Amino acid sequence: MTISDMLKKMLIGRAFSNEKGRIKLFGKMDWMLYPARAMAYTIHSIGERLGDDYVFALGYMAGYDAGKEITAATGIKLRGGWTSQKVVVSLLDFIGFGTVDIIKGKIIDSNGNHDIVLHVKDNPEIEHGIKLFGKKEHICTFFRGVYSAHLDLEMGTKKCKLKEVKCMRDGHPHCEWASKSVD
Repeated sequence: MTISDMLKKMLIGRAFSNEKGRIKLFGKMDWMLYPARAMAYTIHSIGERLGDDYVFALGYMAGYDAGKEITAATGIKLRGGWTSQKVVVSLLDFIGFGTVDIIKGKIIDSNGNHDIVLHVKDNPEIEHGIKLFGKKEHICTFFRGVYSAHLDLEMGTKKCKLKEVKCMRDGHPHCEWASKSVD
């Protein structure tokens, strides 16, 4: 049984509850549900008005804040390495951010230098963005920011900025994002 499967069983086993009209995880952390297609429209319209740099920064802030909230509420202590990679990937899958495969996940040194390659698929916002806006979509940029923040916060990278190598909108079976840093 994978970590993702265990998290999904927790969902069924009432890890989430509804208290006074609020969705709670473990009775500690407020959650909300938002339609993926509507989120794709929202992110895309922000990107159209303010550009990809802004959308990436917005995704980074969202990922960092959510990562801090999740780790504080669950008490998970991540220290990089294989176990942390599996936990982070499982959490992202569990919350609907898609299937993430870490193809290369090297933290080179204690300064956070890294060599990372991810494959992402099954992300509903990205899929809707591609259907709605094709090659002009900004949703991948937002999620590159989200995943970059999670890598910095939970994996110990520093100044991770995932760049697009391949994208599903070009017919690939997944998006491939990479970041490499060396001081």
